[in-house]
Amino acid sequence: MIRPLTALVLLACAVPALAAPQAISVHSGWGAFRDGKRCYAIAEAEPSLARGELEPFASVSLAPDAPALQLRLSRVIRTGSAVTLQVGNRRFRLSGEGATATSRDVGNGGSRAVIAALREADTMVVHARDRRSRYFRDIYDLSGAPTAIDAALIGCAL
Repeated sequence: MIRPLTALVLLACAVPALAAPQAISVHSGWGAFRDGKRCYAIAEAEPSLARGELEPFASVSLAPDAPALQLRLSRVIRTGSAVTLQVGNRRFRLSGEGATATSRDVGNGGSRAVIAALREADTMVVHARDRRSRYFRDIYDLSGAPTAIDAALIGCAL
């Protein structure tokens, strides 16, 4: 299994060479990066005993005009399947397609409300059904998320 810090470096290197993300800092498994004018905080999901198709990760994009939570899920979702994000005691419906889910254009205050909730909770859980209609969930530890989000915001302000 790839360790969180290793995964963050691999994810940064996977972006096309023209983008060349710059690492800002790492906080309890969450990394902060700058990619041109865009900054983001990113982390892997907690290890799971359930077999997934992909290595899931969460990215909080902090573009001033379009902040959003973007997730690569551990499985490809069933077409039309609901993707639900639970952050602490709050629930949000995400937009999902394939193995991706995002907080863009969602109700309950939209992406800004989702990102604010990430700062206040200890964990977040993403729930959905895969192509075979099997229920799955990806779980994230949020202990380093607020600091990584702040580091990314400061990194883009400089």
